[in-house]
Amino acid sequence: MQGFIRYQFISYIRSLKIIPPATVFCVWLFLLYAYSNVPILSSYAVSSMAIYLVMTWLTMNVFSIEEEIEKNMLFVQLTSKTRYLFGKWGICLLFAVLFMALAILYPIVMGSFKGPIRPIHIGLSIYSHLILAWFGILIGTIFSVTSFATKKYSWLSALLVLTISLSYEGLSEKITVLKWLLLLFPPVTHVLIFLKDDEITQIDGDFLQLAIWVFLYSVIGTIVVVRMFLRKER
Repeated sequence: MQGFIRYQFISYIRSLKIIPPATVFCVWLFLLYAYSNVPILSSYAVSSMAIYLVMTWLTMNVFSIEEEIEKNMLFVQLTSKTRYLFGKWGICLLFAVLFMALAILYPIVMGSFKGPIRPIHIGLSIYSHLILAWFGILIGTIFSVTSFATKKYSWLSALLVLTISLSYEGLSEKITVLKWLLLLFPPVTHVLIFLKDDEITQIDGDFLQLAIWVFLYSVIGTIVVVRMFLRKER
C-alpha cells in the first residue's frame, strides 16, 4: 500500500494537475489575509469552505490519473479494489493536511488576526478544515469512480452538490418541502455555524449534538461511497 501511495503521489505531481487547485487555494488565502486585524473564526470558516471546494477538485483529478486499462492493472497488483480506493484517499488526505496546515498557520505567522488566538480557536479550525476536506473528498469520489461518474456531467454535478450544501440553511427555510431531501447533502453549515464569535470560551451541548450528526454522516457517507465504488467495479 505504501508503494502504491508513493507511486500515486509521484504520478500526480508529474501530471501537473496539482498546480490549478493549489494555486487557487493559495491565492484565496493571500486575498483573505491581504489585510490585518481580520476576525479569527469567520476567517477560518472561509478557508474551510475553500478547502471544501478545492479538495473536491483535487480528488477528481487524483482519480483521473490512470486510464481504464491501467486502473484494472492496479486492481490486480493490489489484489483488492478497496486498497486502490483507500490508496487514492491517502493521497487526497496528504494534500488536505498540507492545505490545512497552510490555512491555519499562515494567518498566525503573518499576524493577520485582530485578537489573540486561543486553543479553542485552533481546535475549531482543525475540526472545520478536516471535516470539510473529507466532505470534499467524498464528493469528488462520488463523481469520479461511482455510477454517478459520467465524463460529460461529473464536474457540473459536483458543482451542483457543492452549491446546494453551502446553501443548505437558506434553501431549507425557503423550500420547506425539500428539508428532508437536503439531509442527503453534506452538512457543511452544521460545521461552520460555530465559527462566528471569537469570544467563544467553551464547547456547549448544541455543538456536541451537531458534531455527532456530522461524524455519523461522515461514517455513513464513507461506507456508502465505498459500496458504490465496489458495485461499479464488479
